[in-house]
Amino acid sequence: MAKKVLGKGLSAIISSSPAPVEAMEKCVAESAELVVELDIDRVQPNPHQPRIRFDEAEIRGLAASIQAVGLIQPIIVRRVGDGFHVVAGERRLRAAKMAGKKKIKAIIIEADEVENLTMALIENVQRTDLNPIEEAEAYRVLVDRFNLRQQDIAARVGKDRATIANTLRLLQLPAEIKEAIASGALSAGHAKVLLSVEPSRQMRLFRETIDRSLSVRALEEIVKGDARRRTTAPKKKGKDAHIRKMEEDLITILGTKVEIRHGSGRGTIVVHYYSLDDFDRIVDILRK
Repeated sequence: MAKKVLGKGLSAIISSSPAPVEAMEKCVAESAELVVELDIDRVQPNPHQPRIRFDEAEIRGLAASIQAVGLIQPIIVRRVGDGFHVVAGERRLRAAKMAGKKKIKAIIIEADEVENLTMALIENVQRTDLNPIEEAEAYRVLVDRFNLRQQDIAARVGKDRATIANTLRLLQLPAEIKEAIASGALSAGHAKVLLSVEPSRQMRLFRETIDRSLSVRALEEIVKGDARRRTTAPKKKGKDAHIRKMEEDLITILGTKVEIRHGSGRGTIVVHYYSLDDFDRIVDILRK
């Protein structure tokens, strides 16, 4: 019964706590009687672990600490067949194995797959920071595998829906750009600017950003300059300067291509979007 209570407690923490990691750790700390020692070979990494890259130097440092004083904070696992999958604490598991430990302190909980992945997400996002692409991939698993809506994910990980939508949009970028974001060569701020332009222009602007070590502000100015040149091209010769300025303002606000077609005192505003997620993101901005 104790394990079931703990499992339910963690589920409630995920859905309602503004600081889920801290609350989860507090819950674990207060449940010391539930700590067991498991054969380390029976414990496997979370198959849906959102983190792809682990800092080897950090793991080695943690392994040295475990060798010196032992594992102070138990990992959290769930039972799968004859073994266990890590719910929270994969870095500790890796470090314990590196330290040559045969057993590891753990707390066994009951959690379904969604809770399992969500708790791993929470631990990584709030404690050790996934890179933006890893975070986006993890959200995509929640959407595709578990059919969660963006607002459901937002509630579980303690972020607003627009943030989830913007993070998911990173996956629309070309593979080379995503790799640069994952490695830290390109910031999420740069990526947001690149997402505001047509896919056909993204690689050119990306390479220019890398080659010239452009700041986010400098890249924004280039995009705005391109927009101004397009609005002054012959085909748009008759467009009023005020209308062009409004177009530029809307592009900045909405983060996507915007066209204002004005004539005889009335007209239309055309807002471009490049996926359903992009559409949802724009609608969220317009609702604010």
